[in-house]
Amino acid sequence: MDITTFAVNQFIPHPMMLFAAGTYSEIGSPHLALVSWVSFYWDDGLGVVLCMDGDKTVKRNFEREGVMVLNALSRDMFDEAEALGRASGREKDKVIARFALEPAKHVHAPQLCESPLRYEISLRKNLSFEGGNLYLCAIDGVSTADVAMQNDGVSYDIVAANPLLASQKSYCCLGAQNVLGAWC
Repeated sequence: MDITTFAVNQFIPHPMMLFAAGTYSEIGSPHLALVSWVSFYWDDGLGVVLCMDGDKTVKRNFEREGVMVLNALSRDMFDEAEALGRASGREKDKVIARFALEPAKHVHAPQLCESPLRYEISLRKNLSFEGGNLYLCAIDGVSTADVAMQNDGVSYDIVAANPLLASQKSYCCLGAQNVLGAWC
C-alpha cells in the first residue's frame, strides 16, 4: 500500500512529547498552547527547534517578545492538556487558569509549576513558510521535577517524569516495562 500522500500531509507515526508553550501577552496575561513539533540542533551549543503552524496567540507573543517556556506535560496533566488543545477564545483563558503558573527564572514567560521538564528559550532565527514557522532557539534555562533527576542531578529519568506523548490521534506514556537498557 502506498501511503505517500497521506504521510506527507498528516502521518506522524512516531511519538512526540507534548509541551504547553507559555508566553505573556502585551498586557502581561499568560497564554498557553499545545506544541509537539520540538527537537534539537547544535550551533555553538545545544538549541531547540520548534515548529508552529497557524495563527496562535502564543506564536504572535513569541515573535513579538522573542522568549517562551516549553513546559513538558505529564500523564497527571492529561485532563488539562486535552482541554487546552480543544479550547479557544474565552474558554482557553478558563483552561489556562486551571494550571499553576509562575514566572520563569531566565526569560519573561510563564512556566507550569508541576511540569516535569521546562525549557526556557529565546528566538535566534524565524524561518517563515506557508502556514507555519520554524524557530531556531537558544536554551536560556532548563529546570526539572526533582522526581525525574537521578545521580545527584547528573541524569534525567524520563520514565519517572512520566511525559505525555502523542502519536497520530492517540495519547500515550512511557512505563518502566518499556525501558530495554542503557543507550550507547
